[in-house]
Amino acid sequence: MSKVARRFMLFLMVIIMTVSYFSVVPANVSLSPGFVGPPAPEQIVLPDQAPRIYAEAAYCYDNTLHQPLLERNAYEVRPIASITKLLTTLTLLDFDIDWEQPIKLTSDECRNSSRSVLRCGYTYKLRDLFHVALMASDNRAARALVKGSGLEMDQFVEAMNAKARSLGLLTLSVEEPTGLSEFNVASAADCAQLLNHALDNETISKVLQTRSYSFRSVKRKRAYTFGNTNRLLTGRYDLDGGKTGYIFEAGWCFVTRANDSEGHSVTTVVLGARSKYQRFRQTTRMLDWAFKELRKIDGSV
Repeated sequence: MSKVARRFMLFLMVIIMTVSYFSVVPANVSLSPGFVGPPAPEQIVLPDQAPRIYAEAAYCYDNTLHQPLLERNAYEVRPIASITKLLTTLTLLDFDIDWEQPIKLTSDECRNSSRSVLRCGYTYKLRDLFHVALMASDNRAARALVKGSGLEMDQFVEAMNAKARSLGLLTLSVEEPTGLSEFNVASAADCAQLLNHALDNETISKVLQTRSYSFRSVKRKRAYTFGNTNRLLTGRYDLDGGKTGYIFEAGWCFVTRANDSEGHSVTTVVLGARSKYQRFRQTTRMLDWAFKELRKIDGSV
């Protein structure tokens, strides 16, 4: 390689590293003496200190003022487990799909898939697989959805990463559609925006708000019924939807968007909670605190 070519490659690597760094560093953080990032929006001054959240990373975002209210390692890139499935379904909807398309589960979809309500060798409609992937966080269903796009797996994963970039989610990167890979990663801040983009889609939003769903495999009479893994759907909050996730490397994860009676909307992210139930408890703490503080600012309490 010539000296000119080597210099060009070095220059290109510096540009790529700089762009990657900006994607995980919040605005106004100094990168080097005399050089800072883009200006940050005016920060909300909340009356009370934020609660301590017991998780590896957490994020609470005000969707009205478009500002973070709480941040804990919010720009650290981490495994995101089944939060991946939000990107999987968003990507699928970019294609001209047939909701009635029958899809047979093969060994490719069933391997290393954890527990599933779906049986290998059975055929299911794309519509039902879509619900099972999002509501039950089923890994076999998520893999089977790829067939509905008409692409090969590697092509679909490439489309997923392109979708993330098009949405401005520069820390979000995946290598498969289920979330079982520890190399499916993003920051908590980007997970919040991923959920917001997903909930802006009426099809995904409707599924994520569904508490239970029943379906049958093609040509079989037995009905399957399952519930949503989002336990807060039956709680006191007005939820737009949410998504759970877990693998050992990611810990227990949960993203959700909620509203209060005063018109406030916040999106919360918990990554790496200590248990299945702690992810919901920590989310509840953030929601209670955020809505209370926002109402104080409005003068409604």
